[in-house]
Amino acid sequence: MLETAADVAKAMVHMHAANVLHSDLKARNIMLKSSGTEGRGVTAKVADFGLSTRMEHQETHLSSCFQGTLTHMAPVMLEGRISKAADVYSFGILMWELFCAGDPFAGVPRAHIGHAITKEGRRPKFPPFAPRDYVALAARCWDPDAAQRPSFEQVLAELVRMREEM
Repeated sequence: MLETAADVAKAMVHMHAANVLHSDLKARNIMLKSSGTEGRGVTAKVADFGLSTRMEHQETHLSSCFQGTLTHMAPVMLEGRISKAADVYSFGILMWELFCAGDPFAGVPRAHIGHAITKEGRRPKFPPFAPRDYVALAARCWDPDAAQRPSFEQVLAELVRMREEM
């Protein structure tokens, strides 16, 4: 799980360095590639760049871009703004998917999900046995304040630290 999350974070560091926003980061857009017999035998690859957008170097976000998967969209994406921080938010939801192997808002009517995310501040719940540092990182990624979310460089460093402490 940590290796897969780190592979995705590395890919997102690369994309964001090129000012490319994925805009639909989720478990279904992560492919596993066989990497031989060393390590765990697979490498996670980010896929489905159909909604990806390139920002100009001076831009911090793009407006009027309502796109992506509702359950993985940062609150501001529901208002049509995409940014690097919105990809980080989606990564937090992806972390939950990697650990729980489920739908992040199962049981919430689709018509209510946007309201639940933006007005109620609802996020997926980890089970009580989930590693505390992992849960804390996911929560930082989906912080309602985009300015408080870590960069993918910070996310990757934290995942590497967790892996080394195992």
